[in-house]
Amino acid sequence: MLLVGCAKTRIGKVELSDEKLPNFLKVGTTRAQEVLEQIGEPFGYREQENRSAMIFLDFQEDYVNLLITEIRLEKAYRLDLVFQDDILQKAEIKKEGWGFGANMDPQLLQLLAR
Repeated sequence: MLLVGCAKTRIGKVELSDEKLPNFLKVGTTRAQEVLEQIGEPFGYREQENRSAMIFLDFQEDYVNLLITEIRLEKAYRLDLVFQDDILQKAEIKKEGWGFGANMDPQLLQLLAR
């Protein structure tokens, strides 16, 4: 007997799992204010003289629930944006990490072993 269920959790303001930049981001033309209007407040922001940088994160968890266990797959991506005089100069997506985990229910395992 097999019981299966799936769920997905996502934290982040922009979808980065396809590792492609959002369509509106154009190096040399996009302004910082446009990014804030399209995506919202960044996870991190730094300004130094006429340069600034923004960081956006996208974290996803996929769950597969089986009869005796729950399998969890985690993926994280980071979007780094660098501006010079308020104009986008560099945009890069980095894969921050991924993980795999499983949660076994010990009581259910004991019942199945009997």
